[in-house]
Amino acid sequence: MIRRIGGIIVGVLAFLLVYWITGFGNPSNPNLALAALVGLVVALIFPWLFGLFLVRRVRQKRQNEIDQEVAKQLAQQQNTPPS
Repeated sequence: MIRRIGGIIVGVLAFLLVYWITGFGNPSNPNLALAALVGLVVALIFPWLFGLFLVRRVRQKRQNEIDQEVAKQLAQQQNTPPS
């Protein structure tokens, strides 16, 4: 839900930026259509890209925790004599 809201906000900002760059003081349908299209695309793609970023971050954190646990267990095995 937060990603979707963030996507909408970023999409609106992209719309305003493109509309301003293409001539905010000169309203015309092609400029408005281009700005609306860019805003829509950004609003649709942003949550997906943000989700990919978060999944990658969580996966890396989990892998680091596993690596630390494996290193700890190996250190314990090397410190204790075999029975």
